[in-house]
Amino acid sequence: MSQLEKTNSEQDFSAEFEALIKNALQRVLVSSGFNGSPRLQDFLKYIVSETLEGRGADIRGKSVAVDVYGRKLEKDAGLNLVSVEARRLRRLLAEYNAGEGKDASVHIIVDPGGYHPRFEVATPPSAGAASEEMPPSSQTQARRLHPAAMAGGGVIAALVVLAAVLWRPLPDAVLAAEPHDPARMALREYSMLSLQAKNMAQQAQGMLFPVFDLKRQELALGMFRHAIDLDASLPDGHAGEAQTLAVIGLFSPDREAATVALNEALEAAQKALDIAPTDAWANGAMAFALAARQEPADALKHARIALALAPEDGHVLDLVGMAAIVSNDAELAAQASDPSIDREGAGRFGSRNIWAVSQLMLENYPETVEAFQGAAAAGAPVSPPSLLFQVVAFDQMAEPERAQELMMELNRTWPSFPAAFVVDAMFADGSDVEQTVLKTVGIYHN
Repeated sequence: MSQLEKTNSEQDFSAEFEALIKNALQRVLVSSGFNGSPRLQDFLKYIVSETLEGRGADIRGKSVAVDVYGRKLEKDAGLNLVSVEARRLRRLLAEYNAGEGKDASVHIIVDPGGYHPRFEVATPPSAGAASEEMPPSSQTQARRLHPAAMAGGGVIAALVVLAAVLWRPLPDAVLAAEPHDPARMALREYSMLSLQAKNMAQQAQGMLFPVFDLKRQELALGMFRHAIDLDASLPDGHAGEAQTLAVIGLFSPDREAATVALNEALEAAQKALDIAPTDAWANGAMAFALAARQEPADALKHARIALALAPEDGHVLDLVGMAAIVSNDAELAAQASDPSIDREGAGRFGSRNIWAVSQLMLENYPETVEAFQGAAAAGAPVSPPSLLFQVVAFDQMAEPERAQELMMELNRTWPSFPAAFVVDAMFADGSDVEQTVLKTVGIYHN
């Protein structure tokens, strides 16, 4: 393999160019974005050091989890943390390269899909500047490291082309067939990419339920983030990113990764509100993010604002209802999910389950059973919590046989369902409903 054919992770770096890279690394580490994040500093130092030592091709999520975060890799918990942290690392590097470090001679970049860095000359230096900043041999090597000349860069370029084909602007014939939405028509006139971003974000709205399916949430997160890439000036992608990260943080068994996700959820929700303070979805996403972070007072404030802004938007109502459940406000959860109110847009299944949980919290047990069974009959997916909460309702109605029957079905269908963990995540610590459900689990869960 010739030197020109080597990827960035396989390059032998000259002493001069290695010195430039190390200098660039130190500048990044003391920048405002990294200065307060010692774990991300360690992450970046590790992958740069491994690459300079010629081991860049061996950097994997497992090696980062073990060598940087000291994880034992029980199942995939450590890998989840590395994936979340890598997302933060890429974002902060991009912000640094565009801001504080825009004039640096070398930029450190970590492309999506991997963990080894590449080193890119920010701007081609003039002949005079080259003699001052970089020896000729290093200039040649830097040009070899340009992404267009790297295998990794070729893959990225191919993905960009593929994305352009798959997500090209919709033809006029398709747009004309859609309902006349003034907001979409205005976006179409402004930018086709903006329209595409809004369409994608709203498609991903429907992936919120079932919330316990974290793989589904990760797919939705990817769609919301692509919407942001298409147009970061719209609040929709940020609001969607916030709600999805809040779900992941709330129900992730890896508590360290969960904390990172919840912090990012709050940041994304704030971006959505900064763009559009009166947007109902942005306020609903902020409400749910705050509720997941156990900040009920502020969560309920934003939930009520969202409800007032869009009292018939099904998706907003679902976010309000979920925030209310986690914040222990059964009345607000019931108001947001009341089956007698008109709902528009998303929220076909979620509202039924939110209503059922609100009735459980209000100790209206016959309605709890009826609501859950009605949701299943209407096509809503049956989930472990829906069976568990029916067990509680039947037990409270003094029907232990029915309760035992459903608990056996739950154990048979989902033997690994972490009932106590989910109950602890969903309900406020020490609340009546939490105590009732946990007591029932102790009675029937064999």
